[in-house]
Amino acid sequence: MEKRKILGIILGILLLLAVFYWLSDLVIYTLVAFLISMLGRPLVKLLHEKVKIPAALSSLIVIFFFIGILSLIIWLIFPLFVKQAQQIAELDYTTLSSQTTLLGNEVVSWLNQKGVEITEEEIAGYFSHSLSEVWQHINLQSIVSSLASKLTSLAIGLFSVIFLSFFFLRDERIFKKMLFLFVPDRLVERTEKVLKSVEHLLSRYFVGLSLEVFCMMTLLSLGLWLCGIENALLYGCLGGLFNVIPYLGPVIGAALTCLFTIVNSLQAGISMDLVWALVKVIGVFTACNLIDNFVLQVTIYSNSVKAHPLEIFFVILIAGTLTGIWGMILAIPCYTVLRILAKEFFKDAKLVRELTKRI
Repeated sequence: MEKRKILGIILGILLLLAVFYWLSDLVIYTLVAFLISMLGRPLVKLLHEKVKIPAALSSLIVIFFFIGILSLIIWLIFPLFVKQAQQIAELDYTTLSSQTTLLGNEVVSWLNQKGVEITEEEIAGYFSHSLSEVWQHINLQSIVSSLASKLTSLAIGLFSVIFLSFFFLRDERIFKKMLFLFVPDRLVERTEKVLKSVEHLLSRYFVGLSLEVFCMMTLLSLGLWLCGIENALLYGCLGGLFNVIPYLGPVIGAALTCLFTIVNSLQAGISMDLVWALVKVIGVFTACNLIDNFVLQVTIYSNSVKAHPLEIFFVILIAGTLTGIWGMILAIPCYTVLRILAKEFFKDAKLVRELTKRI
């Protein structure tokens, strides 16, 4: 009997993986909509039960509330993107080329002094060959076509998520009914128990994650602004968004900010001011990341999903090694779901009892 149960669970998991593979877009839209419904359900209940607004209208109000927040973020950041693009377009590439040549000459002289025999022509030839190879692999027509396709997919995805979110908010039982179509009748009660635990822990996690992203946006923007970095709000928001990628996200955010800082400083010429600006950027990102690692993440990851910080670290590391960045982003939610399933169906195992004792 025990073997049949294990076999049934394995077959069920394989079936879900097959559905996810063949209908990946639909599954992703549904999961994102379910996440939004988890975040917005407390507001819907507040409007429906306390203010006595009908459920459908309450759901619509919450949907527009989320759309308003997203629109506000875009309204604040988009002009900064435009300004950044203008600064790149206004670069004097002739002056930049001469400055780069002078810098290259200084590097060659320094290398020759250290005993490395290299000429300016060899360096110029290397860069020319590298740029030529890069340009040969750039297909502008393919890039434009791909961009148009991505924008179309994004528009369809946004509409689908908003449409599904509205119905999930209006009636929280819809998602359960969809899920129970794939669950045997004898497991419906236990699956519903699992789903309640999953919804509780994941809603706590994503609310905490949203708070963490907002705190990091604020800290990074404020720190960069105090250090006199141009477009501090833009870089702070980008750094905060990349922070959803555990451990690797801050590195990506800092690297992009350093790159943009270099581009912004090129008009004034390459000098020690640029070096100090980069030092300030790296210092701000390092300080904010330390606050995030030792204060924010410990509070959010440990308390929201009820797991030890070291346990979370290993889970993220393993997921990142196996599946890359997406694995790191989804590691904690997936691990939370697996722990709840294991506690419900394999609670007699010693390892499961140890890993799920805080749930």
